[in-house]
Amino acid sequence: MTNIIKALASLKKLDSGETVKVVHDVYPRPEATPKKAGLRMDKKLIWNLFKKHKPTDFIINDTNEQIIFTILLYFLKDPSFNKYNIIKNQAAHEKGLLIYGDYGVGKTELFKILRNIGRDLSKFNCFDFWFPEISAGSFVDEYMASTSKMDTNFSLEKFYGGKLYIDDLGYERKAFNRDEILGDILFERNRKGCKTFVTTNLTPTALSGKYGERIGDRLLEMFNIISWRGESFRK
Repeated sequence: MTNIIKALASLKKLDSGETVKVVHDVYPRPEATPKKAGLRMDKKLIWNLFKKHKPTDFIINDTNEQIIFTILLYFLKDPSFNKYNIIKNQAAHEKGLLIYGDYGVGKTELFKILRNIGRDLSKFNCFDFWFPEISAGSFVDEYMASTSKMDTNFSLEKFYGGKLYIDDLGYERKAFNRDEILGDILFERNRKGCKTFVTTNLTPTALSGKYGERIGDRLLEMFNIISWRGESFRK
């Protein structure tokens, strides 16, 4: 109970922009097996691909520049990816990303760009920027619809492993007004040490309130947490 109280207190500090440390390691992490890529990545290559896929209305300015660079360096596995001190909890490549903040600042759009970069790189047997994606709200709807179909191949267990990007986490409804299935997925993915990437408008404290202590107590250990604030670019 003491660890949970400390974790929740740390999440509240994180909401206000303070630097926090991980309270404890809940599960031992499996050792990562390095994969030999068919293409050598570097900053110049990734920046050129970023510019190729960046929509004209995706604006880079003083508010978001360091956030975008931090995320690109993270996917490049750069040892100094947090050199701008954007990540206020303990930064580590072994963790995923949780990016929260205001509406319309470009969180989801950035991950669309990253997936397009990943699609280009995958042609050269390089998958560091590639990840499957789900939208939280439609995912729950699809899950509920699958329970009434005899020939469905939908399975929650398929989302327990590998990399995964979840957009709009926290705004989905409970399945059948009862189950927080994305909370269950986060729990299982954390137990297996899998990387998860999340964009949301909810703060870490709000996510903890939605999914309960078993997730809130682990957010700092599961994610490099980034606050992305600014004015909306949506017209």
